[in-house]
Amino acid sequence: MLNDQQWQPVPGTAGAEIYPFLRKPDVTCSNAYLIRTPGEILLVDTGADPGQMERILEQVDDLLGETPRPVTLFLTHCHADHCYQAARDRRFRSLPHLCIAAEETGARALEAGDAALTVAELMGWEVEPLPVSLPLLAARDRETLETDGGITLHRQRIALRSGDVLSVYHTPGHTPDSICIRLGEYLFIGDLLFSASPGIAGLAGWDQPALLESVGRVRWIVAHEPVSLCCPGHGRSIPATAMPALLDRLQGETEKMADIGTFDRERLADSLEHAVDLLQEVNRTFAVLAGRLYALAYRLDDLGEAEEARRYLELLESDQIDGFLTDFSRFTDEFNAGEKFEVQLVLKAVQVIQRIEAHFAGDRLDHVVDASLLRRAGRLLTDFMNTIVGYRDTAHLSAADLPPVLRELVAGLLTPPFSDEAFIESADDPAAYRAELVSRLAYLPFFEDVDLVLDAGGPLPPVLIDRERFCDEVVGVLEDMATAGAREIRLTLRREGDAVGLLIEGSVLLSPRRLRFYRRKFGLSGASLAISGNGASLSLLLEPASS
Repeated sequence: MLNDQQWQPVPGTAGAEIYPFLRKPDVTCSNAYLIRTPGEILLVDTGADPGQMERILEQVDDLLGETPRPVTLFLTHCHADHCYQAARDRRFRSLPHLCIAAEETGARALEAGDAALTVAELMGWEVEPLPVSLPLLAARDRETLETDGGITLHRQRIALRSGDVLSVYHTPGHTPDSICIRLGEYLFIGDLLFSASPGIAGLAGWDQPALLESVGRVRWIVAHEPVSLCCPGHGRSIPATAMPALLDRLQGETEKMADIGTFDRERLADSLEHAVDLLQEVNRTFAVLAGRLYALAYRLDDLGEAEEARRYLELLESDQIDGFLTDFSRFTDEFNAGEKFEVQLVLKAVQVIQRIEAHFAGDRLDHVVDASLLRRAGRLLTDFMNTIVGYRDTAHLSAADLPPVLRELVAGLLTPPFSDEAFIESADDPAAYRAELVSRLAYLPFFEDVDLVLDAGGPLPPVLIDRERFCDEVVGVLEDMATAGAREIRLTLRREGDAVGLLIEGSVLLSPRRLRFYRRKFGLSGASLAISGNGASLSLLLEPASS
């Protein structure tokens, strides 16, 4: 493993040493790797952080003071987080005998100052043209290898003054110009392993078929070239022995992304709005879950079921949801203060969601918390991820007769999810008894003091909706109104031309943020939402199934 900002030998070379600048994964700046040999100074990426570039230049100045020699910067790809300081820092660009090397596709983008292919536009950065004096992997300079899977791999060998040979491999997919670089036993892999991450996949130039082939290319490199350590563009180094499993995972993630949309400024704006809504709604939803678990544990302990009480407390604590959400909230405050970029907030939301999904096992709570609440919690995460990757799930839209659907929904809200008969029958089975006891203790009669009135009106045509999602969102609105103090909530169905309208009136005001949230959520269920009057009622329009 490499130690950060320390000189250490590069195995398999004639005395080359490496000084890595390692960072926690951060979309705004990559790692950088400084290499010295008796005959040259090599640099793999610079990153975008000015402080990191200052430390790089301090080391380079010391090396040039010892022995004047050429400096060559190799760019693993043209994204601004890997090369922004190379373009902006005048002191770096004025180094004597500086040579900048990039794959020829990326070289053209850098020399043109292409804000899309360098993703500088997503960062809100102005990127300056960067002259590239050594275009890599041109047809005349490369050799063609056949991998074990029959995939073509282009390699270019570059002789160094020190006597070593540096190998460059074309591994497109993350970007058209992505390369891996090998010196001795170290392989620099750029952003290969992050290429299928939400918010990264779909960037300008991202190519799923090419990425799948490049997974095979890197498998071949690790298996057939003398590689002991892989050095990524973000994060810590990786032993070569760990790469096959990581490549398997990357391949699996990439195979699922055939229909991914382009992640551009429009998608970023939509994702940013959704991320802010997500933070507030996830905080609210999981606060409810936590409150119910704590109350349940207290009641179980009071009844002498200490072990069962401890199990639910451990479940809550092991999920670490509060910590994740606090971290996200702190990050949002930094964003609001202008300390973080839009894309950073969106990708931070992705990170928090993935942690919640890894730690929160809803199926263990299905007898404790309303199924509707659990589904809504899960969809919060799924819907946001779909926004990031550009998916719109319409597969579950089907014809539904709305009056009986809503009658069943209202009846379910007013009926406890347990029976005295089941409780009695479970007396001889300790596990079944505890499950029935937990269901009773966890039950929250949310609408006990609320008069729910359904006016179905006359005959109505079937509508096209995602029934489960639509019903869950209606329940969410009813819970919001009840929480806000509504003691009567009226649901009125009516014909509106060829469509069907549903008016939900609760005589309480819902906040503009909640209304915006429900407009998005109902839209995903097949209904369009309008606000009536001062926001005390919601009007939903549902298209007929025959349209």
